[in-house]
Amino acid sequence: MFDICKIRGGNWLAEIAPDIGANILRLQHSGKDVLVPLRSPERLKDNPYLQGAPILLPANRTANGEFIFENKKYFLPVNESGTNAHLHGLVHRQPFCVEKMIDNEITLFYENKSEIYPFAFRIEVVYRISNDSFWQEYSIKNMDMCNMPVTFALHTSFTEPDQFSVPIDCCQQKDEFHIPTGHYVPLNPKEQKFVTGSASKGIAISGYYKSCGNVSLIGDYNYTVSHHFDHWILFNSEGVLCVEPQCGAVNGLNIADGHLLLKPNEMLNLWTKIERRK
Repeated sequence: MFDICKIRGGNWLAEIAPDIGANILRLQHSGKDVLVPLRSPERLKDNPYLQGAPILLPANRTANGEFIFENKKYFLPVNESGTNAHLHGLVHRQPFCVEKMIDNEITLFYENKSEIYPFAFRIEVVYRISNDSFWQEYSIKNMDMCNMPVTFALHTSFTEPDQFSVPIDCCQQKDEFHIPTGHYVPLNPKEQKFVTGSASKGIAISGYYKSCGNVSLIGDYNYTVSHHFDHWILFNSEGVLCVEPQCGAVNGLNIADGHLLLKPNEMLNLWTKIERRK
């Protein structure tokens, strides 16, 4: 079992699991689940990504679990056998420490000494309910003596709504192993409906997209993200709609301009906000 920390404010309730990557195991507005809640502990083992908003660092897939950065080759564990890729990083499985907590806010942190990623870093997470909105704030600090490449995403798992709209303008083409080919292609007619909000509920969705805006409309809610998030990853399954803001491209550690770079002691600050539309 694991501990749960609860914060409340206005019409919002959030339940956070520090020991499971500081994931949000329940987010409700007026008693209604906004994100898919954890239905059973066993589900975390079967598919840890389809509840809450797991933190992905590095984000999404890294081909063959390896990359070259500043003339040095690095290796990540291959944990997706069907694609021979490293998938979704390992931060979402790490225990976070609670730094402080009040009724409507909690601050957590995790420090990596290069155990799960070959660079030392600290990530701080603040979940806050303010002005009847749910805020997520993330600070990533390079604690190493060398530069550090960063791709970062949130596997935000919304309860699948009747309608949604995401600001995307082109698609990252991918091969049979779900690794980008390096080309962006125009949206097809089905994907254009993801922008206009006219896609039918339950239609199969799986793609990597370049962002052209920072506000997605998910059912009755606005999902706003900070400017560093330059891609949206979309996926659905079992009544879940994953609308994943991402910094950098899929397989971005292997793409020259596909990741951000943090110098020693440099910090990257990001945020997201979920609010019910008036």
